[in-house]
Amino acid sequence: MRRLAVCVSMSTLFAVPAAESAQGLRVIRSESSEQTDLALTVYSNGRAMIRDRRKISFEKGKSALEIQDVSGKMRAETARFRVPEAAGDVVVLEQNLESDLISPQNILEKFLGKKITLIKTHPTNGTESFETAEVLAVKDGVVLKTKDRIETGLSGRFAFPELPAGLRSEPTLSLVIDSKKRGEQEVELDYLSDGVTWRADYIAELNAEENSTHLTGLVTLNNQSGTSFRNAQLQLIAGDVRVVGDKFARNRSAKVYTQAMAMDSYSASETPAAAAADSFFEYHMYSIPRRTNVLSNQTKQITLLQSPEVESRKEIVFTSSGHNYFSAEQDFSEASDEDGESGPDAPELGVPVAGGVFLVFENDKDSKIGLPLPEGIVRVYKKDKSGVSQFIGEDKVKHTPEGERVRIRLGRSFDVSARRKMTSFKNLPSVGWMKKTIRQTESGFRITFKNAKATAQNLNYREVLGGEWKIVAENRKHRKLSQDTAEWQMTVPARGQLTLDFRVQVALRR
Repeated sequence: MRRLAVCVSMSTLFAVPAAESAQGLRVIRSESSEQTDLALTVYSNGRAMIRDRRKISFEKGKSALEIQDVSGKMRAETARFRVPEAAGDVVVLEQNLESDLISPQNILEKFLGKKITLIKTHPTNGTESFETAEVLAVKDGVVLKTKDRIETGLSGRFAFPELPAGLRSEPTLSLVIDSKKRGEQEVELDYLSDGVTWRADYIAELNAEENSTHLTGLVTLNNQSGTSFRNAQLQLIAGDVRVVGDKFARNRSAKVYTQAMAMDSYSASETPAAAAADSFFEYHMYSIPRRTNVLSNQTKQITLLQSPEVESRKEIVFTSSGHNYFSAEQDFSEASDEDGESGPDAPELGVPVAGGVFLVFENDKDSKIGLPLPEGIVRVYKKDKSGVSQFIGEDKVKHTPEGERVRIRLGRSFDVSARRKMTSFKNLPSVGWMKKTIRQTESGFRITFKNAKATAQNLNYREVLGGEWKIVAENRKHRKLSQDTAEWQMTVPARGQLTLDFRVQVALRR
């Protein structure tokens, strides 16, 4: 593989910056060491609000102020520069984001059409040869013109006489200012930046009795802005904040590659302070109670909440939906094998009913949470007989305000099953006068539940019904969960089975 080295004279790289800008103005440079405060508010859409406070010594008259160590993905149009104590004394005439950074590619592009030195090393004796060449092209490969030929696919080194003007070692916000006074002032710089994202992740450990959960909430923060933010006050905004061009921003921020991983750690005797959650406009804001470093190319995790004993319960829910209650023909599609053929036992035993296992808890103070939960993935664990935590499922929860229920789907039960079978069907005569009945039927169903576990299992069965419906007979009492759903709650004995029989009348009216 051919390698290319770029050489710039040491005197060029380490030269003291000029005291004047390209416009002939005095240059005032401000580095991050002059910061007096730094705060980040990170949004869930991949943007951050940066508030940078510094002390800067101004000269009277016009100057070029260069503020270094700003985000490399600053939205320049959002930058707001203020001098609170001398608002009328310092006027910003123009501002520019200088993000053309020093790199081999950028140096070559700046020398397009200019002369450089091509240095080659003899493969056997190691002697170096020097040749002057003109840069003809840089994109899709370097093309050079020497005295008697055109060269591509080069190996060797390039030497440049100087560092091109306009290239910087770090992103810089450059302002032309006019100050009425000379002296030190505290300034404020606020701006929006891409490249800083956060998400919530949760770890839930279910106890042996399956009635309590140890819940830990973590903030996973990723900084791909190209700049490190040190000793920063951190706040997080949860909610859907609309921005113009949000689709583009999401696509761009999604293409990040983690190069470092950090985790805020605590001793065994130390409990991390939970983030303070406040309602802010139509969103929720979480304030991390301590300052932290958010380094460039770093993924950091910070504890958001710790709730060691959340009152919770396991729910096994079977739901039957999408059936035609106006036909005696049963649907065996859910009992089909890989070739689409109905299973041989389906007519006799019934169709398997889709079921799920859920971990459920209330987000309130009685359950020992009472904190608005930002959207994120909950990963659930439970210790086995030997005391080793095993992963038992994960689910994504949406933004959940205080007082709402959290339902985490973990998967399907291996040992608890349900099958649904139609036991009767008949058409009923149309009735009604003002509201005409188009069709009315009565259907009977038997649902058989089996439990292979050594302990009894509580479960819910839900039948989703269309049209106007009424349960006319049942061996277990139902409750109307919603306009189109009936629910039965029951307990299946250990290593046993239980049946639910009901008849329902369904009418289609107009």
